[in-house]
Amino acid sequence: MLDNIKDWFALIDPAPIGASFDWSPGILYLYALSDVLIILSCYLIPLAFAYFVWHRKDLQHRWIFLIFGIFILAYGMTHLVSLALLWHPVYWFDLSMKLLTAAISVGTAYMVLKILPHALKIPNPTQLAAEVEAEIQERREAYVALKTTEISLRESREELRKANLELEGRVESRTQELARQTAVLRRIIDSIPDLIILKDTNSAYLGSNKAFEEFTGKPEQEQIGKTDYDLFDSNLAVTFRSLDRQILESGQTHSQEEWVTYPDGRQALLSTVKTPFYGPDGEILGLVGISRDITDRVEAENSLRQAATVFESTREGVIITNADKYILMVNRAFTEMLGYTEAEVLGKSTDMLQSSRHDREFFRRMWTEIKTIGHWQGEVWNRRKSGDEFPQLLSISTVKDNEGKVSQYVSVFTDISKIKETEAELEFLAHHDPLTRLPNRRLLLSRLQHGIDVIKREGGMFALLMLDLDRFKDVNDSFGHATGDELLQQVADRLTKRLRTVDTLTRLGGDEFTVLLQGITNREDAGRVASEIVTMLGEPWFLSNGFEVRIGSSVGITLYPDHCSTAEEMLQQADTALYQAKEEGRGRFKYFSEDLTIAARERIALEAALRRALTEKELRVYYQPQIDIATGELVGAEALLRWQHPEDGMMLPSRYISVAEETGLIGAIGDWVLMETCIQGKKWLDSGLKPITLAVNLSPQQFHHKDITATVSRTLEETGFPARLLELELTETILIKREQDAVEKMHLLREQGIRLAIDDFGTGYSSLSYLKRFPLDVLKIDKSFVDDIPEHRDDMEIANTVIAIGHTLGFKVLAEGVETKEQLEFLKKQGCDLYQGYLMSPPLPADEFEKLLQAKH
Repeated sequence: MLDNIKDWFALIDPAPIGASFDWSPGILYLYALSDVLIILSCYLIPLAFAYFVWHRKDLQHRWIFLIFGIFILAYGMTHLVSLALLWHPVYWFDLSMKLLTAAISVGTAYMVLKILPHALKIPNPTQLAAEVEAEIQERREAYVALKTTEISLRESREELRKANLELEGRVESRTQELARQTAVLRRIIDSIPDLIILKDTNSAYLGSNKAFEEFTGKPEQEQIGKTDYDLFDSNLAVTFRSLDRQILESGQTHSQEEWVTYPDGRQALLSTVKTPFYGPDGEILGLVGISRDITDRVEAENSLRQAATVFESTREGVIITNADKYILMVNRAFTEMLGYTEAEVLGKSTDMLQSSRHDREFFRRMWTEIKTIGHWQGEVWNRRKSGDEFPQLLSISTVKDNEGKVSQYVSVFTDISKIKETEAELEFLAHHDPLTRLPNRRLLLSRLQHGIDVIKREGGMFALLMLDLDRFKDVNDSFGHATGDELLQQVADRLTKRLRTVDTLTRLGGDEFTVLLQGITNREDAGRVASEIVTMLGEPWFLSNGFEVRIGSSVGITLYPDHCSTAEEMLQQADTALYQAKEEGRGRFKYFSEDLTIAARERIALEAALRRALTEKELRVYYQPQIDIATGELVGAEALLRWQHPEDGMMLPSRYISVAEETGLIGAIGDWVLMETCIQGKKWLDSGLKPITLAVNLSPQQFHHKDITATVSRTLEETGFPARLLELELTETILIKREQDAVEKMHLLREQGIRLAIDDFGTGYSSLSYLKRFPLDVLKIDKSFVDDIPEHRDDMEIANTVIAIGHTLGFKVLAEGVETKEQLEFLKKQGCDLYQGYLMSPPLPADEFEKLLQAKH
């Protein structure tokens, strides 16, 4: 290699520029070789320092090595430049490199001087040995401490392991508790009937409860991640999304109501409340919605509003009190009827309304019944604010709470003042003539019987005078019915003024009157009064139309106890005597003759024939149809007794019923009619004919003197006729006599399913008080009130009143004896329910009635 270098130098001029005279190639070669070695060393030493510093980052002043490395590197650069410029020197460049090297050298010297004090502090070997010994001691102590710490650490680790196990147990227990609580919370949420949902900010479902699953028809897992458009129709989805958007944008709670349809087709009104929920930094994470089915509540509210409207608008007064009878609420009808304002009665006891007409025992019994059965209904008299007392139809019911304790009482009452007035008027009209306001035949018979009873106890005599007006028909025909009615009123007024207060003047009908003379001492007294009547009625009569008329009168007289023994006999005998008086020329009076007692013998013969009729099967049952006025449908029939007499032919009950009642035969006859009717009714049912109600009349003797409930039950059982199709007709006489017994028997009959009707209503002692007590179904208007419709306004008013009373008490109303279309039309307008009479059909034998029933089927 050296030879090669020499060869290279031989090619050039080996003498450097400015070389000294003693320059030789050998020296040059050595000069260059030394610079090369210096340069290599100057580059290797910094590299070594850099490697050392990189791997000994723990030394405190390792940067000094880097400074020395830079110094040496600069020194090497100087030699490199000197070698390069050896033959062609560039002095300014060489000078620059030397100046740079000098600067680095000065800097290095400065750094060395600066670090020298620190270097002097480096311990000598003795000190270093001492420090090493101290370090060893420290390390020994540290080792002991380390061992101690290791032992302690092992103990701590064991304790930590135990604590960790305990903590894991607690965590597991807490995890299980949280899982249980979560499950309970989930069950609670699922048990809530309201629809509960959770959505994210994109309105995608995060979860829901069971109620919402039922609403959508999809389980929760199929809902998660879905939107309203995936679960509902577009219209409902748009509504839901619009509300979601408002909530998420405003951050406020919103609510709304909407009608929705469940998968099963059921529609419901939902009240929905939606509110946002937030993250820990207050950001909205989504929303929660709760929807409640308020369909029932809204319907209940509507019902309550309707009830409140009814409460305020009903014509009946209503009082609601607490359990101590202090008023909580009243309606408008209450204030109108009693005159109090609502403020005046609220918080007050209902005792403030009591009148003086009832004693404490009455109210004690009333409240005992209320507390026993929870209800009471009846008539009471209460007092208005003005102090006026008035009758009420009162109903009190208890209201109990969930524990069965009485919380309130509800009283509903109706002012029945007008009904009472109507009842009194009806009672009056039942016993008085509407035109003249005189007693009628019913009241006359009652007073005759009373007079008979008094004379039987105390002795004495009284007379009955019967009279009619001669030529009255001529006045009626000449001037009209209105003038005839006026004349009858004048006659009644004149006779009333002539007679004593103890006497009874009666109008029987038409132009017939009777006079009951009480307390006469001899027979001639009756004749004298009769003579005065004939004279008085023969005087002129001045009418409102300006005309003067003259009429006359004839009088028939009968005496008790001389001529008769009963009230009916007295009427018959007086009528017979009147007939004789008129036959003898009118304008006179006539006593009853003993020769006419032949009628009594005929009565005895009739009794014998009636007994034979029972055994010889001469009795028949005829059926008269009962028609529903509204529909014209045949809905029932009344069973009527007929007697096929072998000599006298068909006989109506009016000829023999009174004999049957007096002789006791009425019981056997009544049982036969009941059995025959049920047998026939069952035959019609078995033949496939339409079921209709069959009505059977019961006599007082049959009802009171026999076990009628057992008789009817046995008859129904033997015949198989349904109890619901049997109707028993009772007269007012039956109900009034032994009233409590009648009530009990009627309830027993009703329990069997039998219908009950009151026959000939208005002909007896008609009273609302007993009608309310008896469990009736049908009220029958007597034929006598129908006959003169529409000619007589009085009968029309009576019929209208009876219909109104019947409907008020919840009864069906049936009119008897309807024979004309005008009568039917009037009854239809008044709301009468049923009718029977010759307009539809007379009573028919069973076979003919069956044909009629088939035709109507």
